[in-house]
Amino acid sequence: MAVVGFKATRLGVGEWLLGIGSVALLIDLFGLSWFAYRPRFHAAALMLGQRVSANGWQTFEVVGPLTLLVCMAGIAVCWLAATRRSPALPVVLATLLVPVSLALAVLLAIRVLLDQPSVHLLQAGGANVLEARTGAYAGLGLSVVTAAGAYLSLRREGVAPEDSPAMFETLHVGDSRVSGPA
Repeated sequence: MAVVGFKATRLGVGEWLLGIGSVALLIDLFGLSWFAYRPRFHAAALMLGQRVSANGWQTFEVVGPLTLLVCMAGIAVCWLAATRRSPALPVVLATLLVPVSLALAVLLAIRVLLDQPSVHLLQAGGANVLEARTGAYAGLGLSVVTAAGAYLSLRREGVAPEDSPAMFETLHVGDSRVSGPA
């Protein structure tokens, strides 16, 4: 079996969206602030020994690990599509990824837009003192991009021209001849 290298020509729009969106979402998950105390409550939070802001991984107990899973699977689909002649393995993984990435996008929409994490400080009169930051909205957008990329990667049919069926070794049933690359 020959070793096949990474060929960007094997990637379609869906795989590009999925790969780039997954890497960007992974960076966003750990690198950007998703939620933070409102500015007037920074001092109170620091006095209580709490961080002023938190990234996506620190904020969510369930959605954070789910986001990590979607990102890793998205990167795997992109990598497998670019390194394999046959689309079978990336298609199976993308088929499993579509509903999970769609569920992630819905969960993030709920948590970022409708039901943000809440902290009620006694010093704030019991009011919610957290606000969504740019990282949360970027994470929501990137989760939609990964879901769309996973879906679009399944919409593309066929293989790259250089991986056409003539490149695969075939055995004719009832015949002793074998055809394919020598």
